[in-house]
This record gives sequence, C-alpha cells and structure tokens, in this order.
Amino acid sequence: MATKYEMFFREADTDNSGFLVLDELITLLRKKGYKEADTKIRSMFRSIDSSGDNKVSLDEYLKAMGQIPDTDHKAAAMRQCFREFDANGDGTIDRSELDNVFKSMGKSFSQAELDKMMAMCDKDKSGSINYEEFIGRVFGC
Repeated sequence: MATKYEMFFREADTDNSGFLVLDELITLLRKKGYKEADTKIRSMFRSIDSSGDNKVSLDEYLKAMGQIPDTDHKAAAMRQCFREFDANGDGTIDRSELDNVFKSMGKSFSQAELDKMMAMCDKDKSGSINYEEFIGRVFGC
C-alpha cells in the first residue's frame, strides 16, 4: 500500500515520468497548502536532488520528506482544509462561513457559541479568521 508521501509524489508527477521537476513540485505544494517562498522550495529541491540532474526521484523525495518536521505537514494540511472552507476565496473565514462549515458537518451552534469561537481565533479583531490565526490557535503558536 502506498504511503501518503508516495501518493503525493505520484500526484505531483503530472507527466508520469517517475521524476519530479521543480515546477511540478511547486504546483502541488501550493495546491496542498504549503506556503514557503519559491526560493525556499527551489533550495529544498536542489538539496533533495542528490544526483544533480534537476529531477527528483521517488527515493530522493521519500528521504527528504522524512526530514521535514511533522508540524510542517500538519500546518499545510490545515491550510488546505481552511481554503476549502473559505467559501468566497478572500483568505478569511467569517462567522457565516464558520457556521456553514459546522452545518455541513451536521453540527449547529448558537450565535453566542459562534461569537466565542470567533473571539478565540480572531486575534486582530477584524471580524474574520485568517489562515495564520487559525493555525496559530490549533497549534498554540
């Protein structure tokens, strides 16, 4: 059975070459919620590419993934999930979007409960929760 890293690799390998090139990696990392700068990804890619052929094999990729802290993977997964709940795509979740998320899960909260959740996460008191506020709350940062 394929691991989550193998499945990620296969999804990123859009041309089915058995190797990843930098553009394939960046595209899928963005889609999956990773927010590192392209320069950092480029540097990581070069360090993973032990053969120096500007391609990353599955073996090179799996070795590198084992070195990334699990919290980075979790934060990326949270960011991807958060984007899916951001119904209007503005980069934040407001009270109505939060309510809709819970309703889609079969949960219903009162306005007071929603207000409390918003207050717990909305550090800048903007009336909405941005990605970093949400992740900071989940991870205690």
